[in-house]
Amino acid sequence: MSHQEVIIQLRRLVRRLRWLNFLQLIPDTLLIYSIIQLVFGGQLVTLLTVTFARRQAALVAVLFALIDLSVTGIRYNDRLAGKRLISQLSGRLTTPEAELIKQFERFK
Repeated sequence: MSHQEVIIQLRRLVRRLRWLNFLQLIPDTLLIYSIIQLVFGGQLVTLLTVTFARRQAALVAVLFALIDLSVTGIRYNDRLAGKRLISQLSGRLTTPEAELIKQFERFK
């Protein structure tokens, strides 16, 4: 890949990581909410206005955890791809390119 193509891919990756960081909040919140409801609920647990038996509510919490792990895995793979892209850059970087790399490094 040429230098310019690497920078374009890195910009797309930074934009995607921003989106994934925001998206990660949803399963994190749902997981914490479901665990709290399970801990403080009785035999019937209400999750998002739907009443479940305790066992079914636990399964819903497990599903939220799997979604959370999936998004975390996607973010991890994107960070690895970004590191590979950065390693392909050689020579002097312009100021915007250096800022782009700094933005990427904040997503750890």
